[in-house]
Amino acid sequence: MPAYSTILFALIPVFLVMITGAAFQKAGGLSEELETGMMRLVLNLLAPCLIFSKITGNPALESIAVAGWSIGTGLVLILLGFGIAALVAAIARFRKGEGLRTFTIAAGIQNYGFMALPVVMELWPNDPGPGGLVFVHGIGIELAMWTVGLFIMTQHAGPPWKKLINGPFIAVLVSLALNFSGGHTLLPEVIKTAMGWLGDCAIPMSLFMIGATIGRLFKRQFWDDAIRVSLASCAVRLILHPIAILAVAKYLPVPVELQKVLVVQAGMPAAVFPIVIARLYGGHPQTAIQVVLATTIVSVITAPLIIAFGMAWLGL
Repeated sequence: MPAYSTILFALIPVFLVMITGAAFQKAGGLSEELETGMMRLVLNLLAPCLIFSKITGNPALESIAVAGWSIGTGLVLILLGFGIAALVAAIARFRKGEGLRTFTIAAGIQNYGFMALPVVMELWPNDPGPGGLVFVHGIGIELAMWTVGLFIMTQHAGPPWKKLINGPFIAVLVSLALNFSGGHTLLPEVIKTAMGWLGDCAIPMSLFMIGATIGRLFKRQFWDDAIRVSLASCAVRLILHPIAILAVAKYLPVPVELQKVLVVQAGMPAAVFPIVIARLYGGHPQTAIQVVLATTIVSVITAPLIIAFGMAWLGL
C-alpha cells in the first residue's frame, strides 16, 4: 500500500489553497462582485484552456471506448450516490423542506474536478491519461447533476439543458473531436503554449475560489443541526459511496487510466456547487454548507486512507 504520507502530502497543498481562500474572504479581501467575476474567468477561460491542454494529444483519449467508459461511470456513479444519500437521509429522518432534497444532492456528488485533478497529477506525474480523463468523467457527472439532480431539487421536469452548454463542456467536446480526428496535430505550438499557460492558472484559482465560497457562506447559524448532517454526510461521502466507486473500478472492465481517476474520486469530499444549486432552486443552503464543510474537514484524514487502500486493492 502506498505510504499514507505520500498521498497526504499530495493533498495538503489542495487544502492549504482552499484555507487561504476562505481566510482571505473572511478578512474582507473579496467582494461578492469580484468573487463572481473570478468564477466567470475560471469557468469561461481558464478551465477550458486547462481542459484543452490536458485532453488534446493525450494518448489515453484517442479511443472512443475510453471516453465512453469515463462519461458512463461518471453518470452512473453519481446516480448511485444520490440513491445512497437518499437512503441515509431517510434513516437519519431528514424531512422535505428541512434539507432532505439538498442533502441528497450535496452528499451524493464528490468534488470531482479541480480538487481531484491536482491529486491525480501529483500521484501519476508521468502518466497524462488520468489528468485528461478527470474532465471527460466530469461530463457524466454534469449530466447527472443537471438532470436527475435538478429534478430531485425542484421536483419539476424539463431540466435546463442550457446549463450543460458551458465553457468546460464545450472544451471537452472540441478537444475530444480534435483527438479522434488527429486535428490537434495541425494547431501551432504557440497556441498550445499560450493555452497551457492560461490553463496552469485554473487549478490554484479554482481551489482558492472554492475556499472563498465556503468562507463567504459560513455563518453562525451553521451549527443548527450540524451534528446530524455532518455524521450522515460523512457516512455517505466518505464511507458508502467510496465503497461503490472502488467496486466499480475493481470489478468492471474500465481502463487503467480511469481506475486511477476513480480511486482519487473515491476519496474526495462533497462538491461545493450544490450550495449554489440550493440557493438558486429553493433548496436548503445551510444543509449544503454543512455537508461540504464536514466532509472537507474529515477528508483531510480519510482521503489519504481511501486513496491508498484503493491503489493497493487495484494494484495501482
